[in-house]
Amino acid sequence: MDPIPTRARRRARPEFAAALLLALSAVSLPVAGAVYKWVDPQGHLHYSDRPPPPEGKLVSVDLTATVHSSLNNAPPPAPAAAPPGQRPGPNTPEQAARLKQAVDADVDTKRSEECKAAKERYTKDVQSRRLYREGPDKERIYLTDAELETERVNARRELEDACRSSESP
Repeated sequence: MDPIPTRARRRARPEFAAALLLALSAVSLPVAGAVYKWVDPQGHLHYSDRPPPPEGKLVSVDLTATVHSSLNNAPPPAPAAAPPGQRPGPNTPEQAARLKQAVDADVDTKRSEECKAAKERYTKDVQSRRLYREGPDKERIYLTDAELETERVNARRELEDACRSSESP
């Protein structure tokens, strides 16, 4: 004869399944999110999971960020680093010089692209009579004269910063 009655066994299975489901949901799972990088009017840099306030200037949005959650709130494990001896690198001074030249060329290209984009934005802001930002329902919210002037000043600062860094060595 079976020591556990059939009725008791049937009741234990859903409880076991619920407990197992709860335990599995507490395991650390990566969750995708956006990280907004913005500057406040005082020039302080901020990182947030929410868009900046209207007075903040958006610098970038990283959509590849992941957030880890777990029952004990432990940070996610760091990826294992390759031993220094296994990392490929230049074997000769000539290879190191060529690698440095390639990196410098890539940096210069990126800086000139940023300068060009800043020039285009500044030109658009100066030539436009009206500028707008998108509202929560994708509607156009036109900037006031003061906001328009602030936007133009910010665009000029971006232009000077981007083009100064593209001219520097």
